[in-house]
Amino acid sequence: MAPSVTNTTPDLVPEPVSKLPERAEDDGSALNEHERAEIAFVDKYSAPDVYINAKNDTLWFPWIGPIELKPMRMENRTGTFVVGLRSKVAASLGKHRHRGTVTAITMSGEWGYKEYDWVARPGDWVCENPGVIHTLSVEDDTDIVFTITGSIEFLNDDDSLKFTLDIFSFAKMYYDHCKEKGIKPNDALWH
Repeated sequence: MAPSVTNTTPDLVPEPVSKLPERAEDDGSALNEHERAEIAFVDKYSAPDVYINAKNDTLWFPWIGPIELKPMRMENRTGTFVVGLRSKVAASLGKHRHRGTVTAITMSGEWGYKEYDWVARPGDWVCENPGVIHTLSVEDDTDIVFTITGSIEFLNDDDSLKFTLDIFSFAKMYYDHCKEKGIKPNDALWH
């Protein structure tokens, strides 16, 4: 005879609901108790929404030639970072390969890749897939917001690796710039 096993852990699968729970009448909300409990759970365990004031919470810092960067968000658990890139004059970033997905929205100006025939203009959205190799070029007064997941490998003319940029090397550049300028970095940019 097989031994009897007693389940001492609560069942994680909810029981089927035959009727919706009664909703509270006192606060005017249309939510029932089940919906309220779900919202309370989300409030307890989710990350809070984030607001970054572009003028007070972050800053532009020089990068390559006339190109400047501005950190907006750094997600250390996913390796995703959101960064503004701008240049007052036409410039090229150089050939690079993405190891994760990159999306971009053009805020002002025009930009594109030497290898493609399209030009992104204000309001245009671009998705760059992992593994692609291309050479970024921007025109005068261009401002772009990139969301980058993973690393970007910058390449020499012979396609050998020049350097790699990821969330931590990007953040280090920002922190080093702040230290050099005597500015306290904004740790709230991290999540």
